[in-house]
Amino acid sequence: MVLDLGELFLLAGASFIAGFSGAIVPGPMFVATVMESTRIGGRAGPLLVIGHAMAEFFAILALAIGLSLVMELPTTRLVVGLLGGIFLLISAIDLLRMAGKASLKQESKGEGFVLLRYGPIVAGLLTSLSNPYFFVWWATVGNGFTLEALRVGGILGLAVFALSHWMSDLSWYTAVSFSIHKGRRILSDRVYKGILFLCGAFLIYFGADFIIGSLSSLRI
Repeated sequence: MVLDLGELFLLAGASFIAGFSGAIVPGPMFVATVMESTRIGGRAGPLLVIGHAMAEFFAILALAIGLSLVMELPTTRLVVGLLGGIFLLISAIDLLRMAGKASLKQESKGEGFVLLRYGPIVAGLLTSLSNPYFFVWWATVGNGFTLEALRVGGILGLAVFALSHWMSDLSWYTAVSFSIHKGRRILSDRVYKGILFLCGAFLIYFGADFIIGSLSSLRI
């Protein structure tokens, strides 16, 4: 295969930009970033992205060996939507329970939140796999980029795509974690609780949306 450096650069740029379409969508990963940033500071974002990248590595690998058709099956979408939606609702209830007694004046007990119980790296992995939107993105946008990466540069193309995509995740969640950490000095407990309640509401919305969408697919 003759490598075209121009195509590789275009792939890298497009992968970096497209990565934001998944990164900026509010979800459990964002909630975990907010929670962990108040506990361990700006390094929360990068650590969460490590776990997130692990999940995406296996997604890219699966797509590369031809499992994209499995991800697009109605049964797969149903199971992913139901299980992911239920987990998001459980996480939302857990977060709302914690939000009522949250305080920035004391060390955050993020480990009490189910998504953060095993540390930020594992949280990054779990929040990715528990979010049905993760599978939707990789079965559509991610699948297209994976196939294009293989066409442009084979294994090298896949590496360029993956690294560029992860850089967008890293830049976004690092910015979020540092913003939350720095803002901790000026945020009141009332505002902080409001942010957590808002995050919980987001999780309820997305969880219910995916469950309803999955059940509606059963209608004949």
